[in-house]
Amino acid sequence: MSVLSPPRPDVTPGNRTPAPAGAALVERRYLAQRLWPLTWALVFFYVVTISTLSPLLDGASWWLGIALLGSIILVVAATARSLGVRTWLATAVGAVVWVGLLVLFFAPDASFALVLPTFDTPGVFGELGRDGLRSIERQGTPAEADMGIRFILAIGAGVFALVLDAVAVAGRMPAVVGLPAVAIALVPGFVTGEINLVSLALCGAAFLLVLWTDTRVRRLSTSRPAGVLGIGAMTLVGSLLFAAAAPGYNGESLLPSTGGSVFGGGVSPLVDLGKDLRRPGGAQQFSYKTTTDESLYFRLLTLDEFNGTTWSAGKDRIREPNEPSTLLSVPGLSDDVMTEPTTTTVQVDGMVAPWLPIPFPSVRVVGADGRWVWDPEGLTLSSRLSSASGQSYIAESVLIQPTREQLIAAQPEVPPNVERFLEMPAEVPPILTETLASITTETENAYDTAFAIQQYLRSTDFLYSVEAPVDEGYDGDGFDVIAKFLEKKSGYCVHFSSAMAILARMAGIPARVSLGYLPGDRVVGAESRLTYTVGTDDLHAWPELYFSGVGWVPFEPTPGRGVVPDYARAETSGADGRNVGDAAAIERQLQDQGAAAPESTTSSGRQGAVEPPPAGVLTSAALLLLLLVGLPALIRAFRRRFRARALRSGRAGPLTAWREISDAAQDLGIPVSDADTPRAFAAALASQSAFSDSEQGALSALLDAVEHVRFADPDRVTLRLVGPSLAENTDTVLVAMRQRARLVDRIRATVAPASVLSPVYRGRVPEPA
Repeated sequence: MSVLSPPRPDVTPGNRTPAPAGAALVERRYLAQRLWPLTWALVFFYVVTISTLSPLLDGASWWLGIALLGSIILVVAATARSLGVRTWLATAVGAVVWVGLLVLFFAPDASFALVLPTFDTPGVFGELGRDGLRSIERQGTPAEADMGIRFILAIGAGVFALVLDAVAVAGRMPAVVGLPAVAIALVPGFVTGEINLVSLALCGAAFLLVLWTDTRVRRLSTSRPAGVLGIGAMTLVGSLLFAAAAPGYNGESLLPSTGGSVFGGGVSPLVDLGKDLRRPGGAQQFSYKTTTDESLYFRLLTLDEFNGTTWSAGKDRIREPNEPSTLLSVPGLSDDVMTEPTTTTVQVDGMVAPWLPIPFPSVRVVGADGRWVWDPEGLTLSSRLSSASGQSYIAESVLIQPTREQLIAAQPEVPPNVERFLEMPAEVPPILTETLASITTETENAYDTAFAIQQYLRSTDFLYSVEAPVDEGYDGDGFDVIAKFLEKKSGYCVHFSSAMAILARMAGIPARVSLGYLPGDRVVGAESRLTYTVGTDDLHAWPELYFSGVGWVPFEPTPGRGVVPDYARAETSGADGRNVGDAAAIERQLQDQGAAAPESTTSSGRQGAVEPPPAGVLTSAALLLLLLVGLPALIRAFRRRFRARALRSGRAGPLTAWREISDAAQDLGIPVSDADTPRAFAAALASQSAFSDSEQGALSALLDAVEHVRFADPDRVTLRLVGPSLAENTDTVLVAMRQRARLVDRIRATVAPASVLSPVYRGRVPEPA
């Protein structure tokens, strides 16, 4: 057996007579049959790799379809080779089948015979692609895999499967398939902020299986597969280290999820809201036209149960179907409280959620498609089957406008059906008790207490920041988190609203937390009705407190966010100095009017804070990519230097020199075959490289030395074919080969040496003693 490269079925060396067409067909079929284990390994690798996308999408049906699509492409390409189709043409056959499957599943009405595209097919594909991109932009994680998203997945999966076949089978470079796999496996981490190391490890194990299978089917089991397996192992370890160490992962997305809570799949909806606020956003969620000049908060979900660790929505609720005739009553509202009937027309754009955004308190919703049910107590609309996406409806609401005097006069007794909104764990952190005592020393009623809590949280002692709780490690909404927040005095709406609700319950005032949207931005040039747009930056949390005879009343303790209701504003005209916080109130109102100051600062600060992590992530990813791309070149350079030193020192002989020349020929794309004798290979090499007389002499000297070692009787060998002359002849041949190679071949040989990426059998003939 020669020490040269294995046969390449589609290449006939210049010094050999082309084989008959029938013999070539038989040879291709034989080689293709041997490659089936590699195909099955690629199928497994493909299926495992795409499964790493599961955190991004809801359900499993999308995975089954995409797994089947890529598997069919790989198997069809392998089948075509088994029938005698040339290697690269078989990949093209897989591509044709892929297009046919896309037509069959996504554009059967714009096809011929269900699988053949027509002139209308590109238009259908284009619309599906645009729908998928819009859906990705609107949805959060895990997203519902609608038709548009499935189409984009089918496009990406088909490309990935074809790349696997073209690179690993046709291109004989299985190590390279790890690059797109790593890119796919890391996508969920950049989107959701969480890396599943187990999934990555399984993907890496499948990658190693591909490399090991390649060494077996290409007759490398008796050779040295350590090169490729080493690259695979380093890729796996590097990916895991990168996933564990890369900065900038913020966690799950708040918006949206059609399979459960709109506030993500985490333990606490408030924590998910915080994660979403830290994302650079601004995408429009919905728009509305209303008949009131008042600022409308749009509520999605009410959190009314607190266990000391998290706020959550009560599940044991009586629900009432939404019908056009349904007209709800506002819980606890007295006829003495002034109200303003308001009609609001809502058009949902980018929001995908099982809740309808409606002003509080809404009593009727008309025009919503699907099955929606009311929570009569929280006055929210939800659905298990329908989504808010694309909905257009009219909400009738009753804006409550209590006066300060009515809130002060509210009876301290709590109705029995509201007592559960006072429930608190027995053990309360001391800082909460101390804080409540310090700010309510002079309060005389529930309203004064609520107002004092709000003003304390809105004072200049506190700073709005979406990053500080994360950096300091106290992000959340439980007792420990709020205690830390009151100590650090820095947080965002989650911390301010949770703190006020907890302190209110401690003071005997029923309280809960609402999640939804701020009023949004008014559209310039609106007609008779006031028109607004609401985006992801308007996500907000606020507390609501219960006053007997008035009902649930919202407060705004978060500085720089939202609008403080009239009844919750400090009186600034008292000449007797009764309101000691008047000066601070004026300053805060100025901040509210121009602040975007805190908010825009916060918003820009938020984006600025997000920028460094992506920079770090991109740097880490770039370093990892450079490592993966440059590793074969480093291995080849080390091997070349090691052999050169061994030849010059006399520790290696002609076979080592011949292996280096053979590797260099493979790197430069010179067709060689392990069926050739050394003399046949030397003749082919000289004819293709057009050696000069001196270079031909160096090659002939090497050839004589190799033949002497390989074919002479070792017992009669008297000359040590080693030393400087052997090294000089080797260098002469190598330099000649590179000088006569094309520039593109020299670049490829340096950056992606085929002798490393696709190691071949070199034989195990020992050097002479």
